[in-house]
Formats: sequence, structure tokens, C-alpha cells
Amino acid sequence: MPEGSDFIPFNAEEGLILATRLPGSREELHDQRRTWSELDQGTPDRPLWVHLDRTKERAQRWIREEAGLDPLVSDALLAADTRPKFQAVNSGLLIVLRGVNMNQGAEPDDMISIRFWISPERIITLRAHRFQTIVELRRRAEAGRLPATVGGFLAAVSAGLATRMAPTVDNLEDLLDGVESEMLDSDIDDPEHRRILATIRRQAITYRRHLVPQRDAIVSLALEPTELIAPRERSELRIIGDQVARIAEDLEELRDRAAVTQEEMRARRESKINKTVYLLTIVATVAMPLSLLTGLMGINVGGIPLANDPWGFAIIAALLVVLAIGEVFLFRWLRML
Repeated sequence: MPEGSDFIPFNAEEGLILATRLPGSREELHDQRRTWSELDQGTPDRPLWVHLDRTKERAQRWIREEAGLDPLVSDALLAADTRPKFQAVNSGLLIVLRGVNMNQGAEPDDMISIRFWISPERIITLRAHRFQTIVELRRRAEAGRLPATVGGFLAAVSAGLATRMAPTVDNLEDLLDGVESEMLDSDIDDPEHRRILATIRRQAITYRRHLVPQRDAIVSLALEPTELIAPRERSELRIIGDQVARIAEDLEELRDRAAVTQEEMRARRESKINKTVYLLTIVATVAMPLSLLTGLMGINVGGIPLANDPWGFAIIAALLVVLAIGEVFLFRWLRML
């Protein structure tokens, strides 16, 4: 790489997003082009950061054939799907982390992966979707304010992913608080509340499924006996691991609270249904003897009482009213009403 050419501009067609030596360069080189062959190994004093779009064929070919990586590493970096993990390979570190997809049109529970290969002279990161954390690091690179070491860079990315996860969890908590508050103020069974609760549970489960192994990966990194991570950077990683652990615990609490709230809503709904069914049963019980009596009085056979009496209908109607009132008092006495 020529002297003074510390920044390789975005190249969407080939998948090269940026490349810069740590801690970045203030020089604006957006109008210049660099070739893949110029992505050298860098030096331990100024490691090279190469950021790629792993969906591009040219970037994949560079990873597999030109970057000088172990096939195990290149396959893991380009895998279609993977979970957060950490693995030491020879003198380098293979790391996969995930963050919330904040791109426009993204699914609310989508967590996208970023893959790392870290060696003393070079950092390679790959993504399939735009990361706000990487966007911020790119701005810092243009200002020459990136961490100067590979361990510091890893801690910066991990901290950025965790920091951007926290507001998402806070938003879920606010939604749940709103539903619980409205449930206390009203007995109305709102279908919108059920939809929100289902969304909260689904997102909490999805986020936690990725954050638990991510916490384990970050903690393992902090404990890994490698010279790539300095003692201060290990402390930062432990703090980030604790932060991710707290977020995972908050998600577990949200999941459980949403489940309890759903059970409460289901219990209220079933209670209303039971009351309605009970009321209908009482009405049917009151109407049953009345229907029997009117049915008997309506058969076309001789000997029907009051058949020729002009007051017969009034007498029968009054008898039915008295019988219904008597049944109601009987049910009250039996504490069935």
C-alpha cells in the first residue's frame, strides 16, 4: 500500500467497503481507487482493518484465495448462517457477533451477524447488512480516532453492539409497561394488547437466543491467553460481557412478564366467558319449566284446563310469572345467583 494511502473508498460492486491502518487516516481519498492486491498484511504497530461485504463474489474470492487464511477460517467467515462464537486458530482469533438490524425495512426481531478475523497485523470484518456500529467506526477512521490495537478495536465493536442493543430492550419494556398499565385501568380485552404481548415475547426470545452465546463468547475472549488482547482491553471486554449478560437477563424478565400478562388476559377472558355461559345456563333453567308448562297447555287433546274460560290466558300467564319469580328466589336462596 503506497505511503499516505491509508483509506480505500467504498466499492459496492466488488464488496470492498473500506480499508485503513489503525488508528485511521484524516486524508480524504474517496475519489481514488485501490486494488485488492494492495490489501497487504499491515504491521503490528499499525494493523490494517479491511471491511468487506460478504455477499459479493469478489470479496468471497479474496477471502478464500488471496487473503492467506486457513480454510477453516475462510469457511467460517463466509458461512451462510452462524451463531455468536469465538475460536482461537493458530495465532489469530475467529469471532462472530450479532447486533440488532437497524436498517430501514428490517424485521423488528432481526439480529444480523458480523464476522471477525483478528491477527497481529490485520483485522478482517465481514457483514451482509449495514451496521451502525461500523458506520460510527468508519467516521472515527476518517478522523484518525480508531483504537490503535486489534484488541481495542474488538472491544470498540463489542461495546457498540451492546450499546445499541440496550435501547431496543428499553423500548420493549416500555411497551410491556403500557400494556400492563392499561390492563389495570380497564377490563376490556383488547386484541391489540394480545398482539403487542406476542410481539414482545417473540422478540425477547429471539434476542436472548443470540445474546447468551454472545455473552459467553465475549467472556471467553477476555479470558483467552493471547497477546492480541492487552490487560486493559480484557477488562473492557469483561465489562462488556457483564453488560450483555444484564441485557440477556432483562430479556428473560421481559419474556416472563409478557407470559404472565398473557396468562392474566387469558384468565380474564375465560372468566368473562364462564360468567356468560353461567348466565345463559340460569336463563335456560328458568325457561325450562315454563316451556314445559306452555307445551302441555298447547296440545290438541280434550280436558285442557281453562280451555273455555275467557280468563284462561291471563291465569296461565300470571302462573308463569309467579313460577319464574319463584325460581329466581330459589336460585338466590341456593346462592346460584
